[in-house]
Formats: sequence, C-alpha cells, structure tokens
Amino acid sequence: MHDTTGQHDDIGADIWFNWNTAGAATDPAGPAPDVPAHPARPGALTGVFFDETLRDGLQAPNVRNPSLDEKLALVDHMVRAGVRSADLGFPGSDPAAVQECVEVARHVAAQGHPLALGYAGRTHPADIHAIGEIAQRAQVPVEAYVFIGVSPIRQYVEDWDIATIQRHVREAALTCRHEGAEFVLVLEDAVRCTPEVLGRVYDAAIEAGAARLTLCDTVGAAVPAGTRALLRWSRAYFADRGHPVGFEWHGHNDRGLALANSLTALAEGCERVHGTILGIGERAGNASLDQLIVNSHLDGHGRYDLDALRAYAAYASDVLGVGIPQNYPALGRDVFKTSAGVHASAILKAHRKGNALVKDMVYSAVPAGLLGREQEVLVDEASGTNNVKYWLTVHGYDSENPTYLKKVLARAKASRGPLTDEQIRQIIATAE
Repeated sequence: MHDTTGQHDDIGADIWFNWNTAGAATDPAGPAPDVPAHPARPGALTGVFFDETLRDGLQAPNVRNPSLDEKLALVDHMVRAGVRSADLGFPGSDPAAVQECVEVARHVAAQGHPLALGYAGRTHPADIHAIGEIAQRAQVPVEAYVFIGVSPIRQYVEDWDIATIQRHVREAALTCRHEGAEFVLVLEDAVRCTPEVLGRVYDAAIEAGAARLTLCDTVGAAVPAGTRALLRWSRAYFADRGHPVGFEWHGHNDRGLALANSLTALAEGCERVHGTILGIGERAGNASLDQLIVNSHLDGHGRYDLDALRAYAAYASDVLGVGIPQNYPALGRDVFKTSAGVHASAILKAHRKGNALVKDMVYSAVPAGLLGREQEVLVDEASGTNNVKYWLTVHGYDSENPTYLKKVLARAKASRGPLTDEQIRQIIATAE
C-alpha cells in the first residue's frame, strides 16, 4: 500500500478541507442569517436538469465520440424526454469545435426545441469569445458556463493565489457581457474549498454582478450532509450581502453518491442540477441524468416522458458505445423481472383485481408502464406454483390445470435458466 504518512507535514491543513465535516460553517465576516430552504428569485429556473452528455459526458475514456448527425439525434432525444437545458460543447478547444457547436445551435433553433443552450469555457477570453461566436453565427441566446478551480489543493498544485482567481472572475464577467453571452460562474472543486476562500471568490462574483453560480463536486468527494452545508452557507453568504444569486449543482460519482447529492441540491433550492445520460463521464462518471429525471417525475417535482427517456438512453448506449447494466435502475434489462414465488403471488393477485397500476407497483417502486414495459414474472428453478399460474393467466390458459402446473414447474426446476414462452407452450402442448 502506498504510504502517505508525513507527506503533507509542510502544507497547511486547509488544503485538505471538505464540507462533509464542516457542519454549519461560520461566515468569515460574521454569522450569517437564516435563509429560506427554497429561496425565491425573480426569473429563477427551479429544478431544471442540465444535460452535460455532449460535454462532460464525452470526456469519459470509454465513450465513443459521436458524429455531428448523432449529436443532433441525441439533442432530439433529450428534448423529447423533457430536458430543457444542456451543455452542448466546449467551443474553445479548436475551430472545428466552434463549427460543430454552431451547427448544433442552428439545429435547435430550426427544430424549435425549447432548449436553453449552454457552452463550457475557461475564464480565458478566447474561450468566451468562442461561445459568443456561436450566439452571433447561429443568432441564438447562449449561456457561458465559465469555470475556474478554487479549492486550496488546486491553488497549491497550480501555484495560483486568490487575487488571481478574483481577477479572472471579474474579467470573465466583463468579457461575457461584451460577447452577449449570459455569464454563469462555475467553481470547480467547491466542495473542498474553505469558507474563507469561497467568501473572497463570492465577493468577486458580487462585484462582477454574477446572477448564477455553479458549485462543483469535481472529484465526487461530497456526501449529502456536505452538499447541504455548502449550499446553505453559500446562500446565507449572498443573502447577507443583499445579492440574489441562482445556484446550480454539478456532481461526480467517485464515491457513488452523485445521485444522492444532486437530489439534496434540488431539495436545497438549486435552480439547475447537472447530469449525463447513464451517468457517463470521466473516472466514475457524473450524476445520472436519467435517474434524476425518474426520481423527479415519480415524486411529482416535474413531468417527463419516461418512455422517451428510455429511448434516449437506448440510443445513447448504442452510439456512444456504453452498455446498460442489466440491473441499472429503471432502464436495465432485468429491473422489472422477478422469479420469486412470493412476488409472483402478489403480482398475480393484483392482476386478478384488474388494476394495472396496482399490479405495476405492488413489487416495484418504478411503474414499468411509464417506461413502455411490463412487470415480468419468470418461471425458473427458483419459482413456485404462482409463477406458473401467472404465466398461464396472462397467456390465456387455464391457470388451475394441475397437469400444466405440475409439468411446467417440473421442467423449470430441472432447468438452468428461465423457461421461454415457447418452451412453456411446448410443455403445455405435450401435456394435453
């Protein structure tokens, strides 16, 4: 095992700061007042999911870079599913990227898609100019998601100081105004940034007139309590200074908590929460956009087309070369299948009551019908009589025929996997 003992004895303790253990951090300028759990802000976009698939998602080493036509199809899919804002690229990377971003923006406009167009860039003027070029050439409004690292560990590694970060924030805001792009300040690694440093960066954001700010869990270090602490402290900081700001959340999944942190951010009043289809992205990936949408839809916090979402995920899986695990929540091949006898008994009883929704939810938190699927009761070596009865019932056979029940169940117990519909039909045919 790699020994790190003593390797940071000469480094200040703040470099290892994490909001997970900060609790109710103290405002460096004094105690901050309480603020509402869900603050209202004029013109705010409450609970909107920001699709990062075509930017952050494509940074994953195992993801195939799609063609322009495939990117346009992905945009069509995300809109059909109910996505209303997206990061559509990093135009500052090279001239080809600018041209492709322009083509995507023109497609969105031509299709009349209700999609807010965001583009990522560093605080460098060249990156922001590239974003402004999209607005000018495609004749559409754009949002510039301008990012800069702020955590002490990033400052230490990059040899940055706070004054430099403040200057970049102020200059980026001015450049965005000059380019006609809406300025969204993105603070990388905010989860590991001390209150003292954040306060000084926030002061620069206030001076620059920033109206929107994205807090990033860049390395997936947060837990829900840390997410809550950071957002509550940040909201209080701006409220105390009389400067309304809309917060967004961008999370990664290194600790497997991106979904939980993102749902916490929504509960804390974030106006936008970022994610990617199937959670793709660098390292362990980003927050899963599809899981965010499913949870939001089921909890009544938004209306989405989950069948269209399934189609989006299937298409993305194909063109990006990313498999969907068979047990992946809501979208996996096996998530609506059961072979347990107790489950089969309850589903059969629900089926006989004639209520499709009850049948769909008696042993599932996610109704399969919303995703264009059905609950599936398998007949295999783990099954009981009720599994066979269910199959016979839904396929129009006599579910109480003892010969059918005995022969199908005997064959299932001797099999190494679930019986197919055709196999069961053959067993019944030979039993008659």
